[in-house]
Amino acid sequence: MNKDNGIMSPSISKGLVFLMAVTCGFTVANVYLNQTLLVSMGNTFHITAAQAGIIATIAQVGYALGNLMLVPLGDIFERRRLILNLLFLVCLCSAASALAMNFPWLVIANLLLGFFTIIPQIIVPFAAGLSKESERGKVLGNVAIGLVCGILGARLISGIVDSHFGWRTMYWITCAATVIIMVLIRFSLPKSKASNTVKYGKLLFSLGPLFLQEKVLRRACLSQGLMFGAFSLFWTTLVFLLSEPPYSYGSQVAGMIGLVGIGGAFATPIIGRIIDSKGANVANMLCMSVSLLAFVLFLTGKLFLIGIIIGALLVTMGTQANQVACQAIIFQLSAEMRSRLNGIYMVMTFLGGALGSYLGVLAWTRFHWIGVCVLGIFMIGIAFTSLVISEKPIQEIDVKS
Repeated sequence: MNKDNGIMSPSISKGLVFLMAVTCGFTVANVYLNQTLLVSMGNTFHITAAQAGIIATIAQVGYALGNLMLVPLGDIFERRRLILNLLFLVCLCSAASALAMNFPWLVIANLLLGFFTIIPQIIVPFAAGLSKESERGKVLGNVAIGLVCGILGARLISGIVDSHFGWRTMYWITCAATVIIMVLIRFSLPKSKASNTVKYGKLLFSLGPLFLQEKVLRRACLSQGLMFGAFSLFWTTLVFLLSEPPYSYGSQVAGMIGLVGIGGAFATPIIGRIIDSKGANVANMLCMSVSLLAFVLFLTGKLFLIGIIIGALLVTMGTQANQVACQAIIFQLSAEMRSRLNGIYMVMTFLGGALGSYLGVLAWTRFHWIGVCVLGIFMIGIAFTSLVISEKPIQEIDVKS
C-alpha cells in the first residue's frame, strides 16, 4: 500500500500510467490545436489570420492562469473528483467553441478552455504520489509521453480535420473524446485523500513565500524556464527559416518536422530511469547537454535540412526530459504540497516559453538564424552553469505548510 500523499491505493499499474498519459495528451492538446485553425476561423468571422491569432494567445494566457489558480487545488481537494469536474468544464468549453456565433464568443470560449485544461498538472503530482519512490522517475517519464504527443500532435490532427471537415468539427471531436476520458477516469482512477485543510485564499497567498523560501524550487524553475524558452524560440522561428531560400517551404513543412519531435517524447521514460538510478541532477545535466548539441546542429540549418531535423528531435528530447527531471526534484520537497509546487513550476516554465518566443522573433529580425541559434545556446548555457555552480546533492526534506 502506497501511503505517500494520503493515496489509498496499491502501487500504480502500467494500465493506470497509460490512462494518465492519454488523459494528459488529449487535454493539453486543447491549448495548441487552435494554432492550425486560425486561418479557417478568420475566414468564418471575416477577419485576418493575424487578428485570429489572439485566439492562440488567449488560450495560453488562460492556461497560465489555470496553472496559478487551479493547480494548487490538488493539495486541498480529492483529486479524482477535481479532475472529473475540470474535464466536465473542458467539455462545455469545447462545445461552446464549436457553437461560437461570433469572434468575441470564440475568444472567451478559448480563454476558459485554456483555463480549465490544466488537468495534466493535477495528474502529474497525482502520479508521483501513487508511485513508489524507487520508480517515480520512470512513472513521471511515461506520463510525460502523453504530454509531448498532445503538444506536438495537436497541430497535425487539427490541421487534417480542418481541411476535411472544418474547424468546428475539431472542437466537437475534442468534446466527445473528453466524455470518453471522463468515463475511464471515473472507473479507473483511484481516489486520493487530501491531507491539507488550508483555505483557498491562504493557499494562493502561500505560493509567493513558497517560491522565495525554496532554493531547490527556484533552481528548477530557472532550469526548465530557460530550457523551454530555448525550445519555444526554435519552434517559433523555424517557419521563418523554412520560408526563405534555399528552402522556400510553407508552414506545412514546419508541422511535419514537428512530427519528428514526437519521437523525442519517448526519451522521457529513459530519463526517468536515469533519475531513479543516478539522480535528478545527473539527468538535468544530460538533458541540457542534449539541447546544447541540438542548437549546435541548428547552426548548420542554412545549409543542411537534416541538421534541423535531427536538432528538432534532440531539442524535444532534452526539453521534455528535463521537465521530468525537474519535477522529480521538486516533488521531493513535500508530498502535501506537490500541486502547489507543480503549479509554481509550470507557471515559470510557461513564462520562460513566452519569453523565448518573444526574444526569438527579435533575434530573427535583427540577426536572422545565427542570432536565434546563439540566443538558444546562451539560454541553455545559463541554465547549465547555474546547475553546476550552485548545488549540493538534493536531500529529501519536509516542508511544513
